[in-house]
Amino acid sequence: MAITKSLCVALILILHAGIGLAQNVPNLEGAWELTSQKVDGADHPILGRQIKLLTKDHYVWVRQDKNALLDRLNKHTVRDSIAAYQDTYGAGTYKISGNTYVETTEFFYDASYIGKSVNFTFTIENDLWTITGSFARMAGNQKVGEERLEEVWRRIE
Repeated sequence: MAITKSLCVALILILHAGIGLAQNVPNLEGAWELTSQKVDGADHPILGRQIKLLTKDHYVWVRQDKNALLDRLNKHTVRDSIAAYQDTYGAGTYKISGNTYVETTEFFYDASYIGKSVNFTFTIENDLWTITGSFARMAGNQKVGEERLEEVWRRIE
């Protein structure tokens, strides 16, 4: 009887600790809009509108510059029409461990990044999600440098 009670108490304590840990995992699911960006510590302009959508373990990121799109289309050339619809995007999976957010790219407008992972540290304060990390700058399939990226995203949904 004493062993059964001890096992029950131990099981309750383990379950309680597990529930507490599960509640500490931040919920990133939803829609986010990029509000600021720094590359190697310097402010970097945000061209167009950038949105990141996250599900339980997948993300998709898109950017479109409406003014550039309209400008190219108004030129009425085949080359500009094709270029107008070549906006940037990326998609893949992500994982969270503590304050580390890791994106693994499965789809990207530059094929040399497909299959690569980027580790970010992150913080969430109110509706702002800040990620900071280094990523390889690629040319073809060769790494030609590394950049330090800091982005601030605002939850929009």
